[in-house]
Amino acid sequence: MRKQAFPKSRLILFLIFYFTLSIANSLQFNENGEFTIVQFTDLHFCVNKTNDKLTRELQRKIIEQFNPDFVAISGDGISGGGSHQHPKGFETCWEYMLQPIMEAQIPYGYTLGNHDGEGNLDRFQIAKLDQTHPLSVRRESEGIPGTLNFVVPVYSSKDDSKLAANIWMLDTGYVGCDGLENSWGCLEKYQLDWYDNQSKKIAEEHGKDVHHLAFIHIPIPEYRELYNSNKFYGNIKEGIGCSYVNTGFFNRILKNGDISGIFCGHDHSNTMGGFYKGIELAYGQKSGYHGSGNHRGARIIKLKENYTPEGKLYVTRQHFIIREDGEIIDTETTMHRYRPRQENCQYPAGPDSQRMIKFKKLLWDIKNYINPTIKNR
Repeated sequence: MRKQAFPKSRLILFLIFYFTLSIANSLQFNENGEFTIVQFTDLHFCVNKTNDKLTRELQRKIIEQFNPDFVAISGDGISGGGSHQHPKGFETCWEYMLQPIMEAQIPYGYTLGNHDGEGNLDRFQIAKLDQTHPLSVRRESEGIPGTLNFVVPVYSSKDDSKLAANIWMLDTGYVGCDGLENSWGCLEKYQLDWYDNQSKKIAEEHGKDVHHLAFIHIPIPEYRELYNSNKFYGNIKEGIGCSYVNTGFFNRILKNGDISGIFCGHDHSNTMGGFYKGIELAYGQKSGYHGSGNHRGARIIKLKENYTPEGKLYVTRQHFIIREDGEIIDTETTMHRYRPRQENCQYPAGPDSQRMIKFKKLLWDIKNYINPTIKNR
């Protein structure tokens, strides 16, 4: 029997898949000792087709301009409620969001905001879907099973076995925190326990000189403390929408001594950042054209390998916001609080907002009852 030839078209597709898979699984500083991250946040795809096109073109423009080594999508990439208008639901929106990244062949990490899971897929189904993409670093990364909580190792340009930086992608949930319903989401205890274990493991295997940074969606309560008491850069144009419950993530960071910078989204009009107890807390720039906020863009984070005279590796970080019109917002901490102190985390207070949040929370709880979440394992 004659052996059937392997079609050229399939061979080409296989090679493309293999190439993209190898890219996604081997992040490394470039030959100049640099590693560039683009943070997209609050893209909010799948509400309005016109806005979706504008958002996608902005993604392309920023990716082309900065040629990043990694793209971090820090939540609300998709407005899940709008996914019902598409034949494949959330998957259609997800493919649309990732198209500029796929065109540029750049590895990406995606964690969730409070809106991504409002469509036909819950947060755990979204995590399963995202692991199928050849450029998703979640395919092979260590993380909490079935979730978009994971770590992204970045290796030295001079030694591909030497961990130079570590990126934490963490899911701050939807609404409700530590049993309190009337609050934005947070990092729950099981996530913090995983963080502690992973932090200890990295320190034991790679030492304490690794440069750690984290991407989340909902800001932790210490963002409010930063605004109330410290100098900052950027702007605060709306209340800080952190969780009412402080589950202690920041204190664990101080104890573990690893993460030196946290980058969030969620509050569309805020670009504030600064240092609180030695840890940098910063907002990204809202990237999508849907929803509140008058500006769109991204935060660009540049990591640089350096060596002491004794040959010890250390990594430095600089970053800035690039807006759609090309304006750059730097990080000089000269601003002081210019509104009254924010005594509590901002949460939708009007009765209509509360009813809608509680209704969405009910739907989320029903989904979790039918398909138990990681918390119940």
